[in-house]
Amino acid sequence: MSQTGSRITWDRNNGTVKLSGDGKEERVFIISRDFIEQFKEEMIKTAGKSTFKLIMRKLPEKLGKPLAEGSEADWKFFETYNDEQILPATVEGELPKEFGPWDGKTRDLVLLPGINMVIWTVKSFQLFKEVIADIMTEKGANALLNGVGKKAGMAIGESFAKYFGWSDFQNAMDTIDDISGKMSAAAGWGKGSAMVKKGSDGKEMILFKSVGSFESQDISASRPVCLITASLLNGIWSAFADILGGQAAETREVKCSAKGDGHCAFAIKIKDKGASPLDWKELESEWQAI
Repeated sequence: MSQTGSRITWDRNNGTVKLSGDGKEERVFIISRDFIEQFKEEMIKTAGKSTFKLIMRKLPEKLGKPLAEGSEADWKFFETYNDEQILPATVEGELPKEFGPWDGKTRDLVLLPGINMVIWTVKSFQLFKEVIADIMTEKGANALLNGVGKKAGMAIGESFAKYFGWSDFQNAMDTIDDISGKMSAAAGWGKGSAMVKKGSDGKEMILFKSVGSFESQDISASRPVCLITASLLNGIWSAFADILGGQAAETREVKCSAKGDGHCAFAIKIKDKGASPLDWKELESEWQAI
């Protein structure tokens, strides 16, 4: 963004992280490095190497950085593009206490007590999703991102369960509520909160509310657009439900600011393993209040 370096400012009250320099400002977000690596590998497996190469070939032009004739783009190009947009960076104000020391020379931070994270510009990730939709149609892109995000999220969920010692849903919710309230804002995902309800069937529904979700930033749509967040949550809770044994999870973004709702909201319903897909309209009484 800047020849002389950028400034990064955390706004905990609104759950945003802003990048500024040379009179310009844009939003960034911070995500698990393991999730990004898993996401990339699952994309290659699911979409196939040729489709993945086509996506990466089209991405530079979408980002306004067309390649020289004969050149090839790969995931490293995407990483380098974000390096150039963000680095070097200095923190304006204070670095959130959730992170370890950071010198602003790389996009990598450590979320205490030891989770490797990485900074991305929101716009670059939105354009990345647009390229996938251009190639695979919106329906195909949504199916791909949901499937890939869930698989990557499951790996994160298994790690969370081991690290935090999750043994039951309440124990997990105590942790997730803390992550949603504190970590979400620190990572620039929006101002988050979480709660759990038990439905008439006796099964739990976990509800996440996000005000100012990074995925719906400056987007107007007829349907929910926060695919990365929804699929990540689906993966985390599917992994945990599987760990508990005999259970599964199904996730839906039930509200989205991109389609005019006041905020984004995600519902995760626990169900018996092998049960039919849920009728979310029938479950509206469980999630509508979020």
